[in-house]
Amino acid sequence: MQFLNDFQQIKIEDILPFFPDFVTIDHFKDAICSSLEEYNQHINELKTEMQEATESAENIRQDIHEMKNRYGVVEADKKCVSCSFPLLTRAFYIFPCHHAFHADCLVDEVLPHLKGKQRKKLEQLKKKLYRMDDPSPRPGSRNRENDPRIMPEDSFEKLKADQDELVASECVLCGEYMIRSIDQPFITPEEYDDVIKSWE
Repeated sequence: MQFLNDFQQIKIEDILPFFPDFVTIDHFKDAICSSLEEYNQHINELKTEMQEATESAENIRQDIHEMKNRYGVVEADKKCVSCSFPLLTRAFYIFPCHHAFHADCLVDEVLPHLKGKQRKKLEQLKKKLYRMDDPSPRPGSRNRENDPRIMPEDSFEKLKADQDELVASECVLCGEYMIRSIDQPFITPEEYDDVIKSWE
């Protein structure tokens, strides 16, 4: 049994098949008891982890339920954080942190933080929603019925839901977008010369 003590990776059940049938259990009693105790401890640890996971899942479900019923009061004089115009003049988003944006302003704020497919998708959604919002197409322009760029399955609600998923998951001013942009300069290379000249 010293062999088991020297090699912790090997358990008693790994070597039992190699012993003849006439070997009595007394020879392995201590090792078997020790192995059973280890399994019992491991099972208890798994039960604890499962209980913690269950409680965590329940807390998440509760948070989701509370978020669905959460509401905010928008004062008449509240302004868009991005453009500083009155918020109630058009469609808007308001976040739990109380930052509020016009829908189009939020899209413009989020776009620079997106990359690749997400950026392209949001730009396409923005264009499609703009066309759908146009109630009276001008002569020579396309409306949503005859615009081949708007597919039949592109309902207004679906497009809005897709846009919400991209722009409204978190506040652009105090969420991960802002954290990820902490190492970005305030002045872009393209703006540098103009800013320097303005200081002269």
